[in-house]
Amino acid sequence: MTTLIRKATPADLLAALPALIGRDPLGSVVLIGFRGKRTHGVLRFDLPKGGYKRFTATAVGTFCRIPDVDDVVPVICTDAPAAAHDELMSTLIRRFRQAGFGVRDALVLGADGWGSHLDPDRRVHPIAEVEAAATRLDLEPPTPIPDRVPRADDVSCRRMRDEMAWLRERVDEGDLDELDALDDVPFLAENALSGDGAARDALLLFALQSAPVRDLVMLQWAFGLELGDALWSADTCAGIEARKVYADADSLAAELMLGRGPAPDTSRIDAARRVLTGLIGLAADDDRPAPLCMLAWLTWALGRGSEAGAYIDEALAIAPEYSMGHLLDTIFSTGTMPDWVFTSPQTAT
Repeated sequence: MTTLIRKATPADLLAALPALIGRDPLGSVVLIGFRGKRTHGVLRFDLPKGGYKRFTATAVGTFCRIPDVDDVVPVICTDAPAAAHDELMSTLIRRFRQAGFGVRDALVLGADGWGSHLDPDRRVHPIAEVEAAATRLDLEPPTPIPDRVPRADDVSCRRMRDEMAWLRERVDEGDLDELDALDDVPFLAENALSGDGAARDALLLFALQSAPVRDLVMLQWAFGLELGDALWSADTCAGIEARKVYADADSLAAELMLGRGPAPDTSRIDAARRVLTGLIGLAADDDRPAPLCMLAWLTWALGRGSEAGAYIDEALAIAPEYSMGHLLDTIFSTGTMPDWVFTSPQTAT
């Protein structure tokens, strides 16, 4: 996260929220962390409908994981009147103070205006003040989170369906000569990541329908080819060498899936997200859940939980019983974020 705000007025903070969290803040609780005079991390949660004690315990506990934060500004953004969530804000303030944080301000942006919960007069200011601050700050608006990964053109989608059907026929008939590239999935996946595998989109999408391959490729794209080689069951020369480094690769993979361990390579994740978005756009519905779950996890690994949740929603809408979708939905719905998100100033949404 590169947006820094110094000496900001409350209206400035509210105006900067879309840039800080990368999305429209409506329906959110946003926790802005400060180290000294600078913003130093931002968390976003869906505005709870109830269960305030449980929610605030989770939110404050997650906030505590951000290193070197002194103060906090909790913000509630709602389409209800500004005073509608007084109980939630009071509970947040109390919990933060009990945890030892200074509450620099506590802001609410509602349908009728904005205000500070710490203002003894509880004045409601016009939204025009926030709009004026947004114009003055001139921050780039966030890219909206799509409800669905867009389809490619009809001709390309039809070609992908035909190629996937042909590959499945080869398997059914035992004609595996055309599938030689699957003898070394890590190599195939790495070529796709580097942009050299565009002609083998169908083969890659076909391979990802296997759960072990799906998880291997996802982790390899995040953490490197050597981990993929170590996880690949075939005794390739590269795999044998990689297992000398990753002697317990399977246990490490399980920890990484839960967000525990070293930070991934964000440049690789960015490239992987582009590859997956392209594959999903070409894929028939039945072939979408696997790459959608991969896209969701890789997005979550960047600290973008809200966007990740949208991809899981799409996967489960297609395949309600898809086990990987349910696993990730469980992780995301608790507000859990990867450990590595908290090792440097971040925005977790």
